Amino acid sequence: MKVSELISWLIFPIIVTAVLGGGVWAIEAGHEPSVVAGIGTFVSLALVVVLERLLPFRKEWNHSQGDLLADLLYLPSYFGINALVQPLVVAGIVLGGGLLSDAMNTPLWPTEWPLLLQFVLACLAVEFFDYWAHRWMHEVPFLWRFHAIHHNPKRLYWMNATRAHFGEVIFRGILNAVPLALLGAGGEVLALVGLANSVLGLFQHANINFKLGPLSWIFSVGEMHRWHHSVRIEEANHNYGSNFLFWDVVFGTRYREEQRDSPEQLGIENDQIPASWWAQLRVPFK
Repeated sequence: MKVSELISWLIFPIIVTAVLGGGVWAIEAGHEPSVVAGIGTFVSLALVVVLERLLPFRKEWNHSQGDLLADLLYLPSYFGINALVQPLVVAGIVLGGGLLSDAMNTPLWPTEWPLLLQFVLACLAVEFFDYWAHRWMHEVPFLWRFHAIHHNPKRLYWMNATRAHFGEVIFRGILNAVPLALLGAGGEVLALVGLANSVLGLFQHANINFKLGPLSWIFSVGEMHRWHHSVRIEEANHNYGSNFLFWDVVFGTRYREEQRDSPEQLGIENDQIPASWWAQLRVPFK
């Protein structure tokens, strides 16, 4: 086996294990969860950006196709909306969760579990809600107007992770916040879920030639997520998992072709979405 091929098999499991495992260790060691999540996200971003240059899946995807300016503008809007909306939603749901917990006279979240097991449970809960939110955005025409902005690009690279209309960010952000806040999960668990969203979201869209092997039954990244961006709708309407494929396996929407490592073309058939960021924001309301 060539060195480059060996690297392509090891990149993903090593980085994800190091970042998420390191996050669990650091939080259990008493470090501030938000700081741990921030550092883990920054390290993951730096590694993905470098690896896209060193080991690209498609060299041409590292060059702008008239989409770079819009992608740059989506970065602050994506994080800004999340920063404004999610804390308000979480605060309201936490209050409801506290009242529900008091009414049942028992905590709803298993805080006595080891942090790693709480993290796994949290991923299962969050992914269930986001699976259906994402799937509805493909199957409900009005919601697809918002989600189409994310599927508009003809290439995949790290910045696609934040290319989302503010309507989609709010819709999926609210549904993502519901399960853990309602159940009363602690800040440590929320920070780890946020870290997982960051590192796996980057690898989901990264233009890196890495292999998944058996992990293609678990993670919705790389070669699995490229099928979700296929121009052919019968291929694209699969692999809805935000980070994991747990619920795609359960509900029969996991998709992969063994003969090809990616679809022939990405994007939307007969796409008429404008290139301008401002014009794209108005598209769902026309």
